Order: sequence, then structure tokens, then C-alpha cells
Amino acid sequence: MKTILKFIWALFGLLVLAVGVILFLGRGSMEKHNQAQALADNIIKNLDSEGIYDEFPEKYFPKADIYPIVAGIVQNCDWPNRDGKYVDFFSQKNIGGTDYTSFIYEYYMSCDSVRFIVTVAMEEELEVAGFRVEPLEKENPMILFPERQLKNR
Repeated sequence: MKTILKFIWALFGLLVLAVGVILFLGRGSMEKHNQAQALADNIIKNLDSEGIYDEFPEKYFPKADIYPIVAGIVQNCDWPNRDGKYVDFFSQKNIGGTDYTSFIYEYYMSCDSVRFIVTVAMEEELEVAGFRVEPLEKENPMILFPERQLKNR
């Protein structure tokens, strides 16, 4: 009987240790996710500022490609008076490669209803690796919780 109790306590101790290690490792991952979201939030919040182009690394965004997109939104869509919010995120794990997290925002604007997807490369140094604009009405499989979408508020 004592042997069985010792065995049960040993298993319980190992279980507690395993849970502790998982929580410790997950905390670092969550901190990185929060930093990535802050980067994406900053881009969306400051999309109409002059310095926003510096947030888009040249290796992913040639200036000739990103400038017309951002400038068109800012000039034609009354960016400061947009109505919308952050909707969801989607993480993509790549074995042996770079992991990515995409942050999804939806807005009603004077020019159109638009979904912005800001993708962050989750490397040692976080950097924006993708910026996509699509119609709000288009179904997107990256949205895991459709009830958060603007069309469902």
C-alpha cells in the first residue's frame, strides 16, 4: 500500500512539474505574441502617418508596391473616421522555417468595407512580413471566430 501511495505521489509530482514547465514556456511565447500584436496595432493605428512606411521592411515590401496601397487608403477613405476593430489572429507554424502570425482588422470606411491582415514574422526580431487588404464580404478561413466580425455585431 505504501509503495502504491509513493508511486501516486511521484506521478502527481511529475504532472505538476510538467504543467509548470509548459506554463513557463508558454508565457514566453505569449509575450512574443503580444509584442507582435502591438506592432500590428501600431501599423493600423498610424496608417495615415508619414513615418508608417518605415514599418514595412524593404525585403518584403518594395516602396513602389506599398506606397500606392497605403496612400490610396489614407487619401480616399477618410482614415481617421473609420469604424471598426481588431477581429482575430491566425498563427502559422513552419517546421524548420519562420513562424508567422496574422492579425485581422475590419473597418467600414467612406470608400469601402475592408479587412486588413497584418502578418508578422515571429523571428528573434519581429518584423512585418505581410500586409493584405481584402473586401469585408469575402470569406476568410483565417478568421477562427466569425462572431467577432463587424458584419456580426
